[in-house]
Amino acid sequence: MCKITLIATVHKERGSCNSKELYKLIAQITPDVIFEELSHHDFTSIYRGLSSDTLETNTIKLYLKKNPISHFPVDLDGNELPDKFHKKEIVEMFDILGHSHEYNELLSQQYILSKRIGFQYLNSDQYRELSERRITLEKIILKNINHEKWIQTYKIWLDVIEMRENEMIKNIYNYCDKNRYSNAIFLIGAEHRKSIMDKTQKLETKNKLELNWDFNYFI
Repeated sequence: MCKITLIATVHKERGSCNSKELYKLIAQITPDVIFEELSHHDFTSIYRGLSSDTLETNTIKLYLKKNPISHFPVDLDGNELPDKFHKKEIVEMFDILGHSHEYNELLSQQYILSKRIGFQYLNSDQYRELSERRITLEKIILKNINHEKWIQTYKIWLDVIEMRENEMIKNIYNYCDKNRYSNAIFLIGAEHRKSIMDKTQKLETKNKLELNWDFNYFI
């Protein structure tokens, strides 16, 4: 059965979350395909040198020099995401959330732990628990503000995440259905890890699909 190892990452280097450590992880897993949290447009732009690298793409480029394996983008394309007007409102909404001392403390704690501990933390229950606390706090703050604009903006934000995660899962299963491989890795931003785990497990139960997911590489 084909195996897919899910590794939660960040998109910019911070302390122990760096290219050297991510390279080690990929080398240990020795995948024959890598699924990337990129749209087709961003994938093409980055790998042609037209856009700046993320932590993941910089590491993958280094890995491909010695290990010429397949790698594919699985995220939604930009034209399927909210327009610039909504993006501006989403940025403003998070600026408002940032006025909360408790909210900033949670973000700071997550940042410090990821910087100090690295990818093991990003793939841990501790990270998941702090993220769930942060999301709960976001909803409380916006409920207390009680402004319809920001409530709707938050809903749009959640809808975008839902659309992207569903698209990434669909594209991975479609790829696996049409191509042969034995060992894959899916690099995904840490914020998506828990949701991807839940969705794939529900999908396989409901539709009797089956891939050999490894969600606990660090255990």
